[in-house]
Amino acid sequence: MQKSQTSKNIIPFIDYVPAELRENNRWEIIFYAKDPYETNPTKQLKRKRHRVKPMPNIRERRKHAKHIVANLNKKLQIGWTPFIQDDNTKLFTKLFDVFDIYIRQIEQQVDKDSLRSDTLRAYRSYISNMKAFMIETNRKECFIVDFKEGLCREFLDMIFYERNNSARTHNNYLAFIGVFTRWAVKRRYLKVDFTSLISKIKQGDKKRTIIPKEAREQIFNYLTETNPAYATLCKAAFYCLIRRTEFTKLKVADVILKNGIINVPAEASKNRKSQIVTIPLELINDLAIHLRTANNTDYLFSADDFKPGIAILNPKKISDVWIKTRKHLKFNDTYHWYSLKDTGITNYLQLGIPTIDVKNQARHYSISQTEQYLPKHILKAVGNIQSAKLNF
Repeated sequence: MQKSQTSKNIIPFIDYVPAELRENNRWEIIFYAKDPYETNPTKQLKRKRHRVKPMPNIRERRKHAKHIVANLNKKLQIGWTPFIQDDNTKLFTKLFDVFDIYIRQIEQQVDKDSLRSDTLRAYRSYISNMKAFMIETNRKECFIVDFKEGLCREFLDMIFYERNNSARTHNNYLAFIGVFTRWAVKRRYLKVDFTSLISKIKQGDKKRTIIPKEAREQIFNYLTETNPAYATLCKAAFYCLIRRTEFTKLKVADVILKNGIINVPAEASKNRKSQIVTIPLELINDLAIHLRTANNTDYLFSADDFKPGIAILNPKKISDVWIKTRKHLKFNDTYHWYSLKDTGITNYLQLGIPTIDVKNQARHYSISQTEQYLPKHILKAVGNIQSAKLNF
């Protein structure tokens, strides 16, 4: 049999050079594989030797060697390398596979009410965009070990600079990358969380659009005529400051009209805490009419055209109907559905209601969060400082 060729004549693969038998004085199987721990990219392909034990029958020895070569090449083709330490094997799982594993776990958490469906929707979107970026930059086949600071910086730069997204969007992606990375570290797909090395981009103040009374009344009047159940939902957002996804999880039993309150249970609340909100007198009658034929076990606003019912409402439906309403009334695109809540908070503060009470109604995590809604024109100078005779 003719001796096999030297490695110089072998066509190199990206991560390995296939194994071959060399029948010299000492029979050896030679192959080159990627050493992932080598920092110099020009030296990552390293040679490995495997001695073929002597046998009385040359034919049997050659057959045995070919079997080893075939097995080695099969393993090399699927990404195996002899330089991986046993406790680090998960580092070389394909990144796309890890993304899919992560999303499956998030789906299970949503099914068990441990996470909100909005969270799953956002995470799917983040990962979809990351996958598209990896494909576009020829990284589809990379391993989770390649998920490093440099790659993530490149992705975030694309999001912020090339796509011209806001600082808030950049920071949201960075926050997600941090969540995913910490999950991967805990499950030994990664060794370190590098995200603390990437800084957030400074955000400007959040722009909030206040819907003036005239426009608000026009919206409520139109909806009361065309979709009274949805009108009640929008009014409840304005008066009770309840969030979109929370509305889809509230039950009729959570509304206690005689006490003038709505209980937002932990399983429905964004912050996973059970809290009470007050129903203003201006909303009581609308809710009483909305609930007149409802059962306590019904959803407060269901998929049955927002009426109380047994089918859970998709949060997106709330926004979709709002957009149609806004277009029909020819209002500015800056009037978002959540502008109702922003307007409610601002109006409560303008009425002089103590900030702590507004904070509790909005279920903010701190007074400072509520104070961000304070219109500057209602702020006044501190009297004892204003009148102080400081020049003495």
